[in-house]
Order: sequence, then structure tokens, then C-alpha cells
Amino acid sequence: MEPVPGLHVYELPVEHREEGDGAANPWRLGHHSGKVLAAFPSEDDALRAAREVADLADWTRPAEDLRTNEDLDLDEYVDRIETRTNGLLITPQTKTAR
Repeated sequence: MEPVPGLHVYELPVEHREEGDGAANPWRLGHHSGKVLAAFPSEDDALRAAREVADLADWTRPAEDLRTNEDLDLDEYVDRIETRTNGLLITPQTKTAR
């Protein structure tokens, strides 16, 4: 579902949940590009988070545009997720050389 234009809320299928936080927080808030932003224990929690960050950006823009947008206050985004919701921020994973 798309509670805020450009932001999606969805539940991970059981077979894709990792033990620990992944199992305890199966609901995701994601950008329409497919980038995952945060994890939550319930659908209601994820929906509330979407509403909390809705005014911080035009979430319908491409992810790359948001990354380079100086108007998007990432500190405020992090603060809202961490203090106004019970979600866990998900940071992009980077590949490491072996």
C-alpha cells in the first residue's frame, strides 16, 4: 500500500524474515524505487512512520534525486523515525571486497 505518495508499506513474506529483528519487525517502509527505509513490528507502526516523514520530501522523486537533495534534512528524518516511532532504520548495505 502507498499511504504517502512515493512511500510504500508492506509485510515481508515469512520465508524472507531473518531471525531476531527481521522476525520481530516484519513490516517495511520503503521508497517506490524499492529502497527499504525502516522496519516495524506492525502495519500500524509502519503507516504511522510514513505519516511522520511525509512532509520531509517529495517521496515520488527518484531515489538518486533524494540522496542529493540538500532540502531533505536527513538528521530530521532519522530523528523522527527513532523518536516518534518504534521502527528500526535500515541503512543501505554496501558490498565489500573479499
